[in-house]
Amino acid sequence: MVPMGEWADRRLKNLSDTDKVRDPSRVGSGFGKRIANWIGREKAYPTNVLHMATETKNKNHSAVFPEDLPEWFIKLFTKKGDWVLDPFMGSGTTVFVAQRMERNTIGIEILPSYFKLAQKSVKSLVEMRPTQMVLLEGKGKYASNKSK
Repeated sequence: MVPMGEWADRRLKNLSDTDKVRDPSRVGSGFGKRIANWIGREKAYPTNVLHMATETKNKNHSAVFPEDLPEWFIKLFTKKGDWVLDPFMGSGTTVFVAQRMERNTIGIEILPSYFKLAQKSVKSLVEMRPTQMVLLEGKGKYASNKSK
């Protein structure tokens, strides 16, 4: 949850009659809103859209994202000393950020080239916090339990 912010004080100061009762959705979804429910709240879940810069330091991976992205979620869902799992480690951005934020980390990757890239990016921080980085190697085809 995140702090409500100054907008809540301004918006909730002068509520209309519509804001004080449940206002049904105009598209017929069954969802509605009652703005008065926000009075007295100090924290709320954020919207489902994050606004942040799209820049990144890593140019050696096909799916790069800024450090701000994992940092936002790590701040929201963990505290210092908690464990962060990155099952698709890639270049190691999430592991790197979690380490910097004093979280323990586990990173998993299947491509050796990305695993080596991640090892380089978190190398200086590994001594600070417990870290587990695993390269899962292909063992061939897996047997299916489906009957034929």
